[in-house]
Amino acid sequence: MTSRLLVDKIESKTGNQVDMSTHTLKMPAGHVVQVARTYVASSSHVSTSSTSLAASGIQCSLTPKFSNSLILVDFSTTVSHSNSGDQLRGAMYVKVGSASIAAMSGAGEYHLILSHGGPQYQPTVFSSSYTATSTDTLMFEPYFRNSTQAVAVYLVHASASYSLTVTEVAQ
Repeated sequence: MTSRLLVDKIESKTGNQVDMSTHTLKMPAGHVVQVARTYVASSSHVSTSSTSLAASGIQCSLTPKFSNSLILVDFSTTVSHSNSGDQLRGAMYVKVGSASIAAMSGAGEYHLILSHGGPQYQPTVFSSSYTATSTDTLMFEPYFRNSTQAVAVYLVHASASYSLTVTEVAQ
């Protein structure tokens, strides 16, 4: 549920007034403006057998209040899984307004890699930032693939939790 407080005038005890219709609210730099979070406590498998990056279906959207805000993006899951010889690789994608979804910049080709010699179950985290250039809605989604062969890798294992949190910070 969203709450809104609309104000035409703010009046002090001494009778001074501020006409909000002629003012723009400016948040001090470094202050959190808003937070959006997608959280699932006990997930089903989020997997792919693709050797090309595939959408995870885990999405979180936020509409920035300011066109120059810093957007912090954090993804975590309690259990990712790949088998011996497999390599799970992933990248965070962002969709701005009605534009096509595309990989976020940074971290070279991939934002996360899970690679090892045997079956492994382990937590996986991703943290990055994005600078808004408009107040168009931003939608973030991790994409992932098996980079070695066309067998299943699991970004999120069954019964594990995950969260994707997006935080707007004033600049």
